[in-house]
Amino acid sequence: MEIKGSKQLYHKLFFIYTAILVCVISALVIFFINSTRKRFLEQSLRYTEMMSESALSYLEDSSDIAEYIHEDLYNSGMELKDVLHYMTDEPDQYQKYRLDTYIENKLNGYKGIEEFFQDAFQAYGSLSQITLFSYERDEITEYTRDGKSYRRDGDGEFKERLENGELVQEGCFAYLKEIRDPSTMQGKGCMLLGFRSKKFESIWQYYSRAELMVYHDSQTVVYTSSKEHEISDIMEAENKGELEILLGAYVEQAQHGQYHTISYIEKGRASAVPFSIVVMLVLVGIAVMALGELFVRYYLQKLANRLNRILDGMTKVMDGDLAVRIPIDSLLDEERLPAGHAFRCALGYKKEDELDVIARYFNEMCAKLDEHIKKQYLAEIEQKNAEMDALQSQINPHFLYNTLEAVRMKAICNGDREVGKMLYSLAVTFRAQIKEADIITLAQELHYCKKYMELFEFRYQNQFQANVECPEEYLKVPIIKFVLQPVIENYFIHGIRLKETDNFVRIIVEKEAERRYGEGAGHKEADMCEEGYRIIVEDNGKGMTKEAIEAKNRELEHDTMEKHSSIGIANVNRRLKAVYGKECGIHLETGSQGGLRVILRFMGGN
Repeated sequence: MEIKGSKQLYHKLFFIYTAILVCVISALVIFFINSTRKRFLEQSLRYTEMMSESALSYLEDSSDIAEYIHEDLYNSGMELKDVLHYMTDEPDQYQKYRLDTYIENKLNGYKGIEEFFQDAFQAYGSLSQITLFSYERDEITEYTRDGKSYRRDGDGEFKERLENGELVQEGCFAYLKEIRDPSTMQGKGCMLLGFRSKKFESIWQYYSRAELMVYHDSQTVVYTSSKEHEISDIMEAENKGELEILLGAYVEQAQHGQYHTISYIEKGRASAVPFSIVVMLVLVGIAVMALGELFVRYYLQKLANRLNRILDGMTKVMDGDLAVRIPIDSLLDEERLPAGHAFRCALGYKKEDELDVIARYFNEMCAKLDEHIKKQYLAEIEQKNAEMDALQSQINPHFLYNTLEAVRMKAICNGDREVGKMLYSLAVTFRAQIKEADIITLAQELHYCKKYMELFEFRYQNQFQANVECPEEYLKVPIIKFVLQPVIENYFIHGIRLKETDNFVRIIVEKEAERRYGEGAGHKEADMCEEGYRIIVEDNGKGMTKEAIEAKNRELEHDTMEKHSSIGIANVNRRLKAVYGKECGIHLETGSQGGLRVILRFMGGN
C-alpha cells in the first residue's frame, strides 16, 4: 500500500495561511491609509483655520495701527494744526504759516506733517503709504516710506473710489480716517493709511495646503491665492454651507470691519495622502507579508517534518518493526533546556501539543504491542519448546502410560497395593503431561505435585514430610502447568539429606500486592491492574552458599542459565517470564532452617 506524505496538507495549510495573511495585511494597510487620510484631513482643516486666524490677525493689527496713528495725530497739536493749514490754505499761505510757526518755536523745534508721517513709517513696518486728500483745495498728497511726497489734483476716479468705499489698490489695502477741525468739527479732509497686502502671500505660503482670499465690501480683492473663482460669486453666497458647495471645499470665514477673509481647501485635496506615504505603507505591508510568509513556511515545514516522522514510524510498524520510536519535540526541547520551570518559561519552553500526544501514544502502543507479542506468541513458542523438550525426554509417553497401567493392574491383582499406588501416582503425572491444557487451576497444579511427592514417600519412607498450605479462595487461580514439579524434583535430586529422617518440604501459596500491568515496559499509565501471587517451596535440605544463590538469581533474572534436556528450574523461569512478564519468575533465598527457599511469582489474571 502506498503511503502518502504530508505535502498535500502542507500546500493546503500554506494556501489557507497565505490567504489569511494577505487579507489581514491588506486590511491593515487600508486601515493605516484611511487613518493617515483622516489625520491629513484634520491637519488640513487645522491649517485652514490657522490661516484664517493669521489673516484676520493681520487685518486687526493693521486696523489698530491706523487707529493709533489717527489718535496720535489728534494728540499732537502742532502736527494737527499743520495738517489743517495744509488742507485749507493755499500753498503760499501754508508756507508762510510754517515759517512763522518755525520762528516762534525755534528753540523747541518745529514738527510738521512730514515728520509725523515719517515717524509712523519707522514705527510700523507694515505701513506702506499715507494719502491726504483736502476737500477745500481738492488736492491729493501721497507720502511713501522713502520720505518722499507726491502732490496732485484730485481726479474723478479717486473721488469715485472714496464715494464707493473702494480702499484697495494694487499691493495695498487702506483704512480711511476723517480729519476734522476740533474747534468746528467740520471735515477738512481725509487720511488713507495703506498697508501691504503682500503679508497675506507670506501667510498663504506658510500654510500652503489651503487657499486664501481677502476682499473688501466693495467687491475688490485684496489678495487671492487662486483665481479660479470670481469674488462676486463668493459674495452672493449667503452662508458657509452655500460657500462650501460653491467652492467644493472646507471653508473658514472671518471678517474685520469692511474686510473679509476666506481660507478654504478642496475636499479631495484636504484628505489626499502624499504618494510617497502610500508607497511607504504598501512597501511596509509587502515586507511584513514576506516575513509572515517566511514564518508560515518555516512553521508548516516543521509541522510537515513531524507528520512525516509519524508516517514513517507507521510505515515501519506495518513492515513489522515494533522497535521504532517517534521522537517527541517537547521532550527534546526539555532535554536541551536547563532545569528550572521559570528558566524554561523565560526561554519559551515548548509544551506538548497534539502531535506530541499522537507520537507518545504511538510509542506506547508499539511498546505494549511488542510486550503483548512477547507475552503471547513467545509464550506459546516457549510452551511448545518446553513440551517438545518434555516429549523428547520421554520415550513414547503414551506407550509408557499404558504400560504403567497394565503393570499397576497386575500388581493389584497380585495383592501388592503399595506398588499399585506408586504406579497410579506416576500414571497421573504422565496423564497430566499428555492430556491437560496449558493453563490449569492452582488446585490441579498442587494435586499433580502431591501425586509426584507420593512417589518419593514410598521411596524414602519415614525420611521426609510434605506439607501444602493454600487458602481455598486461591485454588481456582489459573496458572501454567508443571511449574512446581521441576522444583520438587530438583530438591529430591540435589537437596534431600538421605542420612537424616527430619527432611521436609513445605509449599505455601500467598497473595502479593496488586501490580500494574506493563510497569516493566516503560509505560506512564497502566491499562489494568493484576493480582500477584507467589508459591514458596521451602525445605531444610543441603541448601546452597550465599554466593551460589546470588549467582543463580542473576542467571534467572537475565535468563542466562543453560538449557538442559529436561524440564528444570531454568525452563520454568523462562515460561513464567514469557507468560506473566519480566517481573515474574523464580527467585532463590536461603531457607529459615538452613535449606533453600524457592519463590515462584506469577499473575492471576491470565
